[in-house]
Amino acid sequence: MKLTPAQGLSSSHAVFSGEVTNIAQNEATRFRGLEVTLRVKKVWKGAPAEEVKVHTAGSSAACGFPFVQGKTYLVYAVHDEADPMRVSLCSRTALLEDAGEDIEFLGRPSNEFAAPTSPKSNDSETKNKDHCSASAQSGYGASFGLTLLLVMGAVLAIRRMA
Repeated sequence: MKLTPAQGLSSSHAVFSGEVTNIAQNEATRFRGLEVTLRVKKVWKGAPAEEVKVHTAGSSAACGFPFVQGKTYLVYAVHDEADPMRVSLCSRTALLEDAGEDIEFLGRPSNEFAAPTSPKSNDSETKNKDHCSASAQSGYGASFGLTLLLVMGAVLAIRRMA
């Protein structure tokens, strides 16, 4: 079940909108995956700088969020011991154009950054409507999901051998 906007806000360390400026392999944490750099536009929770890096798993099978460079998102990031800013597929993170319910709930942002001097225009955005049946109530949701996948794979492998 997907979180409500209120649940997403309360369970997140930071909530902000931002444009993806870079996507690279994450070498900063033990979980690897992707490191996504965003140019922050508006902040509702937390205190991100004008540029922030978030981490996500490298695939949707591991609850990684499918960020696309040049697109603008409403981001719900969690913070835990293993990762200072992490985003999962099960959060309310979404393309900004698809986040109307959230923007209405969140109201006026606590901070807005000035637009860059050379604005980018990309009207040919494809909508990506991923749905997740899990609810990430804590910072351990992605780790639990990955562990569960590994255990299920081991059980299937043992059954095939028998």
